[in-house]
Amino acid sequence: MLKIGELHEPNRKLVGRTVWHYDQVESTNETAKELLEEDLEEGLVLWADRQAAGRGRQGRAWASPPGGLYFSVILRPKETHAWILGLLVGMPVVKALRHFGVFAGLKYPNDAVYQDRKIAGILSEGVYRRETYHVIIGIGVNTNVDLDRLPPDVQPTATTLKREVNLFVANDEFLDYLLNQIDDLYSRYRNTRIEFLIKDYRGQCTTIGKRVTATTSKGSITGRAYDIAPNGALIIMDDGNAKHEFVEGSLKVVA
Repeated sequence: MLKIGELHEPNRKLVGRTVWHYDQVESTNETAKELLEEDLEEGLVLWADRQAAGRGRQGRAWASPPGGLYFSVILRPKETHAWILGLLVGMPVVKALRHFGVFAGLKYPNDAVYQDRKIAGILSEGVYRRETYHVIIGIGVNTNVDLDRLPPDVQPTATTLKREVNLFVANDEFLDYLLNQIDDLYSRYRNTRIEFLIKDYRGQCTTIGKRVTATTSKGSITGRAYDIAPNGALIIMDDGNAKHEFVEGSLKVVA
């Protein structure tokens, strides 16, 4: 784990004022957890050129070939909102992708997609250290990656910025823009009622209105993705017009 640089942007409010750049780590989220024992500033960003063992939701592997953008942000919110923060950070990710030419949307709960192909993913984890609550938000974006560098089973449902945009976008340029947007979002999160931010998220969520199957430890539900609850859960209306809240498990769009 070789640290190859440290960047400073004093004009940001909190997120990304300091960025530690690594050549390779096992996982930026796991590295962040290890570093929590130290007295780190809130908003510190850990950025790696490669991950040997990147992770997505539910322990799934996240392919991290060279060329992609992989980083984690360490936050200390007052409320234990790891789940909601993970949802909301999808909005700056989508804004950055659109800024650089990919008109992406949000697939519930944590994916940015373009034409139903995944281009970015988010993993948020709540962690206590010495009674202090931290949220670590890991973000992976398929930026300068050839599609054939991704695992064969992922290729049919994934895409990359390089594939969709003719102009080359440097990772440091993309990261700089994205951190500015996350910084603004986190400032709003700390000063705005959560319902307003959830409403903004709903407006960008392409899953709403689609027919989905949600599988949880209690079984499966199929119905229409109807709304986002104030707690961040997806409300699914089944064929009998009963509403169900989905938070944890797997979600598949079926129509």
